[in-house]
Amino acid sequence: MVRAATTREDLVSPAQRRPDGPVPPEAQPISALALSRPRVRRRASPILLVARWFAADIHATLAVALAVPVLVVEAAHGFVGAGPALALTAAYLALQVGLGVAVGRARRGARGIARLVLAVAFVGALELVGVRAESTLAILYVPIIVLAAAMSARAGIVISVAAIAVSRLALAVAAGPAAAIEQSVLPVVVIAILAVGTRHVVASLERSLERLRQAVATDRRRARRMRAIEQLGRVLAQDGPSPEALGTIMAVLEGTFGYHYPSVYLWTGSALRLGAHRGYANPIHEFPLDVGIIGRVARTREAVFAPDVTVEPDYAEADSDVVSEISVPLLADGELLGVLNVESTAAERLDRDDLASMLTIADRLSASIALGRERQELAERSALLGRLTDAFARLGAMLDPGPLQAAVAEAATTVITCDIGLLTLPDGPSGAYRIAAATGADSIVGMQIDPGEGATGTAIATRAPVLDDHFDKAKYPRAARRAVHEPTVAVMALPMVRDDRVLGALTFIRREEGRGFTDQEREIAALLAAQAALAIANANLHAETREAAIRDPLTRLHNRRLLDDVLARMSASRARQAPAERRPVAAILFDLDHFGDLNNRHGHVAGDNVLRAFAGLLAARFRSSDLVARYGGEEFLVVLDGASRDDAVRAAEDIRLAFRNLDVPIAGGAVRATVSAGCAALDPSVAGLDVMVEVADVGLAMAKSGGRDQVVAA
Repeated sequence: MVRAATTREDLVSPAQRRPDGPVPPEAQPISALALSRPRVRRRASPILLVARWFAADIHATLAVALAVPVLVVEAAHGFVGAGPALALTAAYLALQVGLGVAVGRARRGARGIARLVLAVAFVGALELVGVRAESTLAILYVPIIVLAAAMSARAGIVISVAAIAVSRLALAVAAGPAAAIEQSVLPVVVIAILAVGTRHVVASLERSLERLRQAVATDRRRARRMRAIEQLGRVLAQDGPSPEALGTIMAVLEGTFGYHYPSVYLWTGSALRLGAHRGYANPIHEFPLDVGIIGRVARTREAVFAPDVTVEPDYAEADSDVVSEISVPLLADGELLGVLNVESTAAERLDRDDLASMLTIADRLSASIALGRERQELAERSALLGRLTDAFARLGAMLDPGPLQAAVAEAATTVITCDIGLLTLPDGPSGAYRIAAATGADSIVGMQIDPGEGATGTAIATRAPVLDDHFDKAKYPRAARRAVHEPTVAVMALPMVRDDRVLGALTFIRREEGRGFTDQEREIAALLAAQAALAIANANLHAETREAAIRDPLTRLHNRRLLDDVLARMSASRARQAPAERRPVAAILFDLDHFGDLNNRHGHVAGDNVLRAFAGLLAARFRSSDLVARYGGEEFLVVLDGASRDDAVRAAEDIRLAFRNLDVPIAGGAVRATVSAGCAALDPSVAGLDVMVEVADVGLAMAKSGGRDQVVAA
């Protein structure tokens, strides 16, 4: 990679640069000034440079080593007649240095052997020119042969042969062929022993060095793998066997360990399901215990090393390139957690070292998965109990049956985390069981569930929980078929029993097949059903008692007694608040037009029907938080908490139009009537709501005097 040179201007901010030239020194940062100073480098002496060069070139060093003894011997004799030897030595040194510069510092190969042959020729030439130490010149062959044998066996043989040939040739020239042959035996043996011994020692050292390197590399690889295993252990201990954690394991096995086909299968209780993998284009997603090497490992709880999968009868192919496989069970206290598996191609066959690594990884992974599962179960249980406690608080604070039923169905989906929650209760006087509330399937609310029909009906009929992780569509009740289209779901239905009486059933449904309910979820669901039964029983009792005291028997709206009591409490509450803290409140006072004439023409039974019909409009239009009451006779009062006068006018207008177009059945046909309304809102400075009712009454009088069938805001 080529890196651009850093200039002084590159090291300063744009605000410090000048458009007309270089940045002055006073404007430069300290770091820029420091970097811009020229570096002072000490220059090595020529002698040191030459020494370094010779030390790096072994052949040049050998040339100096061969030349020094010659020079020492000639110097001892005052260099008398040393001209040929000195000239030969100088030429040899110059040639070796020149070759070192020209062809490089090659120690091995043809160039290295050629330079060694040159050294042999130099010693042989010295013997021919008659150096004074010719009787000991053969010793100079020793370092040449040792260096050659250290380089390689071939170099040792070539140089040994060359040394013997040159030495004997020189001896033959000096003493004759007979003497050369006679004196060749011992040198040849010595040279051969020297070359072989040197090669043996060097080869042994090279093997030892290679083994040391391999051992160091193996230790480093094992250390790297152990660090990776520890990292995986921390990930699993923290996150448990989540898909993300298993994906991290696969990434480490592929990246750090070099396994291109790793996979991990987790035991579901009936089969091994793929948790994560790397490298497979078409992985096998599920292994029964009787399929594949992985199934055999899960069945026998023993690791399998298959160097050649083609001879393995149990092998199940996921990739045609695979030739070897290692499969190791993941166990914790004898319990099967899953199977860790790696496969390889012909280019990277697995061996016993890989088996040992896989066993170590499996041990760590098993412990981590077991610990992670325990932590995950504890976390899930804590979360379940937390959601259950919240549901208990909500349900216990509710006494209105309608909102309570909806809250129970919602709690079924939030506490247990499922797709559909159903609350089935008996339907009043008929006693037939109907779906009273549903979360995730609103369209089936009100549908009848017969005892013994589906999971819910079976739980009601048998008074026992119904649990089925593979609930077939053929078993669905008729009502559920409209909302649940999946052919198979996981269902859990629990009867709600109170005082030895079945109040109904609470049903949990998960649309994803096989994602069943755990033991913890079943335990929590039973507690939720029991609490729901208690809350519903209390709400029913409370409703029955309260209804008798606060409801108008004809219209089923609140009566005047409750109305006066609520208005008094609201007024007292507002009186304790500062004007700025008081919530807006509005009122609508309705009065049916010409109601007396309607009674006279059609009778009091018809009048009662009209009153009930109008009360039904009010009950359907307004919120449960609004106060709707029969004020007296044909008058009705609505108090809207948190609403303005305009809100009251819009609501009253909706009621007026709906009532004018409503056909009320009576004996012999139907009748229509109209209504007038007066609206008012309470100023924040006023605390008493009776003032607002009086103002609304004024608006009603204005509507009456203005022609009736209208809404007036006073």
